[in-house]
Amino acid sequence: MTRLLLVDLDEDLVAAWQVAFAAQIDEGTVEVRQGSLLDALPEVDAVLTAGNSYGQMDGGVDRALSQHWPSLQRSVWAALGDDFHGYLPVGSASVVPTGDDSCRWLVYAPTMRVPMPLVGGLDMAAHDAFWAALLAVGRIAEPVARIAAPGFGTGYGRLRPERAAQLMAAAFTLWKLPSTTQISHREALLRRREG
Repeated sequence: MTRLLLVDLDEDLVAAWQVAFAAQIDEGTVEVRQGSLLDALPEVDAVLTAGNSYGQMDGGVDRALSQHWPSLQRSVWAALGDDFHGYLPVGSASVVPTGDDSCRWLVYAPTMRVPMPLVGGLDMAAHDAFWAALLAVGRIAEPVARIAAPGFGTGYGRLRPERAAQLMAAAFTLWKLPSTTQISHREALLRRREG
């Protein structure tokens, strides 16, 4: 079972995660921590990050990661070029090796085509990107015991912490269901209203 470590500097987001992920925290599948994502890297096998469809990693968490791993920006562009013609659609994710022996993988999942606020119904992109990132963890060819993620859509996307936490928790809850689980149309509508 893969465990999730949610890490962010924003104390409001951390508080919102503690509410949205309360059941998962209690069962031990999720840990929430305030701090730098970089400090958590030695503890995890993979880090999930939101970004834009062109793989430009020059702001926020992406910038910190690309400064931590100097070849990461080129690796992300190469992966997007090889697998997606240089454009990774929102709701997709790409797995990129970091070259680090401790945190070996970056899962890059855009919440937006270009840096922009997620307003006017675009907030669901945070859910879809986090969902795609979680699914991509399953494509890693080695066991992944622990993953870390910052807030999705909370930087350039400017999502409110509560909304980002709800969307991420909804995606994580779906990911934890057995793959054979069928979700009825009614359940999907109820979840949409809750999210």
